Amino acid sequence: MRQFYILFGSKGLPPLDKEVIDLDKARTCAYQANYHLIWATKYRRKVLDGSVRVRLEELLKMIAEQNGCLLLAARVHDGDHVHVFVCAPSSVSIPEMVRFFKCISAKVLFEEFAGLKLRLWGGHLWSEGYAVRTAGVVPSAKIEEYINRK
Repeated sequence: MRQFYILFGSKGLPPLDKEVIDLDKARTCAYQANYHLIWATKYRRKVLDGSVRVRLEELLKMIAEQNGCLLLAARVHDGDHVHVFVCAPSSVSIPEMVRFFKCISAKVLFEEFAGLKLRLWGGHLWSEGYAVRTAGVVPSAKIEEYINRK
């Protein structure tokens, strides 16, 4: 196992292996970046039902894998919005991640379900915005306590 050091100038601190053992590893960092993403259909139209819902949930998993993410959970709620819980590498920004989920899923769903465009106007499946929350195994209060500990 590679050892991780925090470097300050030319002096290194002891390895952080114990603190990062359960984290995902990239070439230059260890991370755990889990995000709860939520976005809605355009005009909150309830178009995500039946086979569209099933296909969207399949697509979200495929899109995550193709973009180096791990889909932890995904669910359509009330036919008009989506909740996605995803673990993403540190190299992927949140807006970029939302963009690839929304763009690719809309393109494929419009291709596979021709009647979907008829239920929406303006040619857009998703509204412009999204909500995001970060999540991890350590609550914010614990991190603050750890950082402030002498």
